[in-house]
Amino acid sequence: MISKIDSKGRVYIPKSMRKRIHGEVYLVETPEGILIIPKPENPIEELEKIGKSLPEKSIEELKREILKQALEELQ
Repeated sequence: MISKIDSKGRVYIPKSMRKRIHGEVYLVETPEGILIIPKPENPIEELEKIGKSLPEKSIEELKREILKQALEELQ
């Protein structure tokens, strides 16, 4: 989908997409462009859900894997 940005920097988001956005969003800059992610209404609850889906690994193991992945993405 192509959208327009007005002189004040506002982006038009179609109604069908706006339904999934409740107030605030995260803007994440990636090499491909800008990603818009709706902010969860209850971020703590959302993190708990994500945490329950993580594999049975220690925090240290998860940190090592995250660091390894981040370094690979930088190369």
